[in-house]
Formats: sequence, structure tokens, C-alpha cells
Amino acid sequence: MSPDFFYSIERILGCFYRISALVAAPLSFEDTLQGILDEAVDTMGFHRGIICLLDEEKENLITKVVKNYNAEETTRAFSQRLNLVRHDCFLTKVAKTGNYIVLEDSETDPMITATDRKLTNLYGGKGGFYSAFCGPLKIEDVVIGIIAVWYQKKVTFPQEVISTLMTFANYISVVIHNIRLFQGNNQKIKRLLLLQEAVTQLNSSYDLDRIHETVINNALKIGGADRALLRFLDMEKGSCLFSNGDKVFLDEHNTYATKIENTIIRKALDEETIIAQTPGTDAGMAHVFDGYPSEIAIPLRIQRKFKGILCLGKKQGCYSRDQKSLLDILITNAAVSYDSAIMHSQLSHEAEFLKTEVEMLKKKEDKLLGFHNIVGSSGKMKEIFQMIEDVARHDTSILIQGESGTGKELIARAVHRQSPRKLKPFIEVNCAAIPGTLLESELFGYEAGAFTDARKRKIGLLEHATGGTFLLDEIGEMDPSIQAKFLRTLEENHIRRLGGVENIPIDVRFIFSTNRDLTHMVSEGAFREDLFYRISVVPIKIPPLRNRIEDIMPLAYHYIGEFNTKLNKSVKGFTAEAEGFLTRYQWPGNVRELKNIIERIMILQSVSNLITAENIPAEIKAATPRTMGTHTGELSFLSEPYPADYRHAIDELTKRIKKEILGKALEFNRGNKAAAARKLGISRYTLIRELKKLESSIPLEIDTP
Repeated sequence: MSPDFFYSIERILGCFYRISALVAAPLSFEDTLQGILDEAVDTMGFHRGIICLLDEEKENLITKVVKNYNAEETTRAFSQRLNLVRHDCFLTKVAKTGNYIVLEDSETDPMITATDRKLTNLYGGKGGFYSAFCGPLKIEDVVIGIIAVWYQKKVTFPQEVISTLMTFANYISVVIHNIRLFQGNNQKIKRLLLLQEAVTQLNSSYDLDRIHETVINNALKIGGADRALLRFLDMEKGSCLFSNGDKVFLDEHNTYATKIENTIIRKALDEETIIAQTPGTDAGMAHVFDGYPSEIAIPLRIQRKFKGILCLGKKQGCYSRDQKSLLDILITNAAVSYDSAIMHSQLSHEAEFLKTEVEMLKKKEDKLLGFHNIVGSSGKMKEIFQMIEDVARHDTSILIQGESGTGKELIARAVHRQSPRKLKPFIEVNCAAIPGTLLESELFGYEAGAFTDARKRKIGLLEHATGGTFLLDEIGEMDPSIQAKFLRTLEENHIRRLGGVENIPIDVRFIFSTNRDLTHMVSEGAFREDLFYRISVVPIKIPPLRNRIEDIMPLAYHYIGEFNTKLNKSVKGFTAEAEGFLTRYQWPGNVRELKNIIERIMILQSVSNLITAENIPAEIKAATPRTMGTHTGELSFLSEPYPADYRHAIDELTKRIKKEILGKALEFNRGNKAAAARKLGISRYTLIRELKKLESSIPLEIDTP
């Protein structure tokens, strides 16, 4: 007889339509598969059905969803994995060949194997089955799984019915593949975010209990597991420590150690590799968690005297390759955190006995490095160090001025570390690096709806820095439109978010820095005068490196030590001739330039024990000290007889001298402004600013780099 699923085209099209709707519905992968199977069985009149998908290794068929199974049959179906090599049955044949199989009479069909007979109760239920269709789920020529449906009567399958079933199988193959890709990518992203958050938490704590909790909670989420167990073995004491995420307990009587002896925990410890088992893969091994047959064990490679392992268990499914990789990364980071926590604990105990020696070493370090890692022993730097100590304990605003590369940020950090706020945040914002409108929202924050993209409230950096120190670098570059609002913040110690009406109090110590002449900017109207006086309560002027020659070689030796460690070298110092070149150079880029030159020499030059004159870059050797003779110029430009207008004469003469100096520098450096500025010992910005001040242009062809 023919099956009673002789259906109309309208029913089939309706079935396809409802399956398409499932794809767009907010369902899990398993719920979507269940909907597909329900449609196949119900629409086409079958009694039962099953969808199995191949695992990542393409070795086993894994049950994903079933239709019309009772609870016992469902449990057995999900616990059984059909291996394509070991199990010879019509389901594995379809998966291996990619061809459908039709069974019209299971009692007489020669394709029925002993394995099929054994699995009849599993897949067909207690009543068995008589007729069945099993079709491959394929993407192009690659089999991804099978769909099997059966009928508890003897029926025949006309060719048009088989064609329709294969069309249905091909259609749902594409649907399943697309859903797997989409949800697989979403799962990968979620797991990566979980891993990122977990690593951040691990790196921020030395608390062992917190590390236990972080590892277990995130491992459960990444692995999609239900149970977890951490085990630590003290190799010296022979004791075992366990944690299940809720509590940590010591296995004093080896109760748990005996229980895990014949499990994947022991195997993973012995082989020092990840071991996973799922139902049907290592029947000889006992389960760590009863009722959770899918298990994985990942060893923790902790240094020193400990061995550790993480074991996860879940009721259904297996661990994908992606999950194994992410779990391995998590455990690798956890091992580092455990090791760091153990070392931190040991060092903390030792520190109690070494406190006096540490203080002595700190004093010795201060002698060598100057002050808070700021190298400098010149009289000018000592004055700055003393000023830092004097003002650090007060909340007075500080303005640090100096050329680029002189170490303004280091001075600001030294003030913070000397102050009572040293345990609170130190936040730095570069006004020149952030556009004006964006700078305002970064500093003050905003309320949801304040502007087009403000979807939710954002806390500003000033509010976030409460209790700490706030460095506004390059304050001279702050947009005039923000200066007034910032001045009000300084005077009233509160902020108002963009789009908000509430005044929010802040408790912040402000430090400002700039390489510009704010006094000149005030006179030109480019910087608010009232703001200038408000921020420059305590001005600290950092001298350029050319004005503290005695600090050049201590700095150079400091950077040799730094780059010896970084580059794995053993340079001892400089020859006398090399030192001469360094001390005679003007260092327009200041300490930053000196550091970069030392790094370049040690990377690019073949330096043995000493840096010689041959290792010194040509531009430094070429820059000999220059003395500028007195330049009176010609006074023929004065049109009126003596006594001439003094101020006018001085301005005109100064202008001509500047024009000659800048013109010669540009001519010597072929119009390259950056190189000319270095030769003159000024910044490129200063050179450009002086050029703009001149009324008449310099008759040179300038190649701006």
C-alpha cells in the first residue's frame, strides 16, 4: 500500500513556508531543528523521526532532535553516538555515501543489519518500524547529517514521493547549514567576549578564591557545561585541594583522589594534554560526574610545586574544536594567574622581613634615578624635585611648561605619586589629540539623547577621576568654546553632563602641561586670561636638555640599561669621543630624542661593549656648537633722522635678524622645516610660528616635509 502521506502540493509549500518562518524566529538551534522535524513528520504523515548531525571530525552521527519519543527513548537516543566506521547500519550508510535509503519492509529487506536490529528499539521505539526513509543532509557534496522518518506499517514509496522527500531534505540542509553558520559565529563571538572578560578578571586579582570562581564560571559558559571541578595537587606535601565553584575543600582522606583514579582527570594529568570523552568513546573509563557523560579535562601547567586540572561535565552534546581551543587559552591564562598569586603570596610574606632592606634599596635607587624614575642630578632638576615635594600634598593646580620631550608627564605622575591621592586614579587627556566637540563629551560625559548618537548615558572622565589626579596635556590646544565651561568647573568643583541639568560634584586635583607660550596666547586672545591665571597657580618650568648638559650622560646610561634588558644586549657605555658628540649636541627633541637615538644605535649599529663615535648618527656629529656673533645689521632702513623711534627700530632690526637666521637655516637644510628647527634648537611649531610673524616672506623655495 502507499503511505498515507500522499499530500497535496499546497501542503508541501505550506510546510516549506513555515520552515522559512522558523529561520527568522528568535529560536535556538535545537528548537529550530525540532520545528523542522515536527513539520516533516506531521505534514507527511510519518509516525516518528530523527535528525542526526555529524560531529566536527566527521566521525560520529550525533542525535540533535527526535519526534514522538517517550522520555526513556529520548534519553537513550541522545546518549548514543553512531560511529561511521564501527557501526554498520542504514543511518551510517547514508551519512557515508550521501545517498538516500528507502526501507519498505524492515522484516525482509536485506539491507537491514544486525546493528539495525539492535537499534530498532532505540530509533523505532518498542513497536519497531516497518517502512522508513533516510535522506542525507548535504551542502553541495558534503554530508552534514541525516534525517530519518519511519512508518509503523508496511508502505511503498513511489518515485514522486522519494523525489519530494529528497527535495525536502536538500531544502532543510541549506536551512540547517545557514543557521549553524549564523549561530556558530554568534557563539564564537560570545565565547571570545567571555574569554576576554575572564582574562581581564584573572589578570586583576591575586585572590586565589576569586581566581577559582572566575575560572569555573567562565569555563562553564564557554564549554556549555553543567558541572565543573578544579583539582590541585601539592607535589611536596602530597595533599589535594578541590573547588567546585561554590566552595574549596581539602581532600584530607584521599576520598576524591581515589574516586578520580580511573577517570579522564588521571589520564589528562599523566599525558599533560586535553582529554575529552563523550558517550561511546571510552567506555572503560569511569565518569567524574554521574549523569553527565560528556566530559573534558584540561591540565593547568602551574609552575613550582603544584599540578592542577579543570574538569567539565554536561548531560548532552560534545565539546567543539572551538570550545576546546578557548578553554585551553582560558586555562593557560589561569595557570599564569595562579602562579602569580602564589608568587605574590610568597613575596608578601618575605616583604615583612625585608622591609628595612627595601627602604635602603629605594633610597639608593632615588640617588641613581633622581626622583620617581626621573633621571636628573642637575641643580635645575633638583629644584623641580623639591618643588614637587612641596606642592604634592596640596590640591593646588599646577602648570607644567616645557618643550616637547622634556618629560612633563613624568613630572605630573611624580606629583600624583607623592600626593595623598596616589591610590586613586591618574587620568591623562591630550587636548591636541581629541577634536573640540569630542573632547567636551569625553571630559564631561553626556546624557542619553543629548545628541544623535547618544543612546545611553556616558560618565565623563572628570567624573570618573573623582578622588584622583587629572592631567590635561597640551592645555593650550583646548578649543576656546570649551575653555569657559572648564573654567567654571575649576571654580565651582562640579560638572554638568552634555544634555543634563544636574550639577555633579567632583573631587579632582588638576595638573596642566603645555609646550606653548600661554602668556603670548593670552595676549593674542587665543587663550582665556582668567583661565590662564586659574591653572597657573604653581608653575613648573622644565628646562630643555641643552640647558642641563650634566644630565645628558646619566640619561644616556639609564637608557643603555633599559635597552640592554629589552634587546638582550650587554653594552657597558660610551667612548670619550662618543660622549663628546652627545654632550655638544643641542637635542631639540630633548629627552625623548635622546632615548630614541640610544635605541636606534643599539638596534641598527653593531655595538659591542662600548658605543663609539662611529656608532653616533651623522646628523648628531654634524651639528657642531654654533655661536651667534653680535648682529647690528644696517640701520639704513630708518627713514627719519636720529633720535629714531626706539621701539620701531628694535622691532625692524629684530625682524631682519630673525629673517636672516631662519632663511639661512632653511637654505642649509634645503627647505626642510623639521631639520632646520632641529639645527636651531627649537621645535618645528616655533619655527613655523616665527615665519608667520614675519611680514615679508623669505625668498626661499620651502619643501615642507
